[in-house]
Amino acid sequence: MNTRFVETFVLLARVGSVRQVAKQMHSTPGAISMRVRKLEAELGTVLFNWDHRTLQITEEGTRLLPYAERLIEATQAFERTASVPGTEQGRIRIGVIETVVHTFLPEFMKAMNRAMPGVIIDLTVELSSNLKEQLMRREVDLLIRVIGDEGDNPFAVTRTLADLPIHWVARPRAVPARDMVRKVLGKQLLTQMRGSAPYEAAVAIAHQLAAEHGVLASELRISGSPSLAALVSLVREGVGVAIMPGVLVRDSLERGELQELPLPAPPSFQIATSHMKNASSVVSEAADIAHKVCRAYCKRQGEHWITSPGQPSA
Repeated sequence: MNTRFVETFVLLARVGSVRQVAKQMHSTPGAISMRVRKLEAELGTVLFNWDHRTLQITEEGTRLLPYAERLIEATQAFERTASVPGTEQGRIRIGVIETVVHTFLPEFMKAMNRAMPGVIIDLTVELSSNLKEQLMRREVDLLIRVIGDEGDNPFAVTRTLADLPIHWVARPRAVPARDMVRKVLGKQLLTQMRGSAPYEAAVAIAHQLAAEHGVLASELRISGSPSLAALVSLVREGVGVAIMPGVLVRDSLERGELQELPLPAPPSFQIATSHMKNASSVVSEAADIAHKVCRAYCKRQGEHWITSPGQPSA
């Protein structure tokens, strides 16, 4: 299909005058009429009702006009992008978990702005399970999420970004050293959002320790926080003992405002990037940037807090 003919149709629908359109397109009225006739023949429909004095767009022409306008806009964007080699354009929808928000997301966004200044980023913060469904429905382009035992998606590319160890965290002197496990299990236990992989892991380790130390599972009080900021605030105020990624409170731990308890922790959880196999080059490049930024972040933080694949042990 000749996009010049489509552009003529759009202009004619807007202006309503063959002479005016011919003038704008530096052509003749006869050539404008010919373009429309050829487009109508190609589409197998009538776009305008003509007579010697008036020009009226048909009902079918009105229905097709928005599609023609989008086609012209896409063509113009394509031409603009091609005229500036090496400059990415467009929009990318990125879904992340809240843990990413509180770790390397700011650095990732800065790196994206440097590498792809022409790309608009739409950001979504959600549970991993919800993000996975959104990717399958093509509602997001790139995920940074927790991965577990759900199996590989044959239509997606998933690459591990980092492992986040889990720590028991409390205010200093909030838990006596003597009979520490039983004392901790008797307190309010705070962890990440109910339904998330970290929440399930925290519940599992709490139940395991309860069984080993003669504490009834029914006596455990485990609360999932919908917000990591709220979780951090609660443990700082001494509301309870948190089971959480220590990297989120590393500064407070190192300053002695919080303490890490020497208790068995759940397995670390992995975060990864995921995108569809047929994703655009912009999406795959964004994933590469996320991996580069995360590796640098892990190196600065240290393996006690977060590690990336292939990161050497200290």
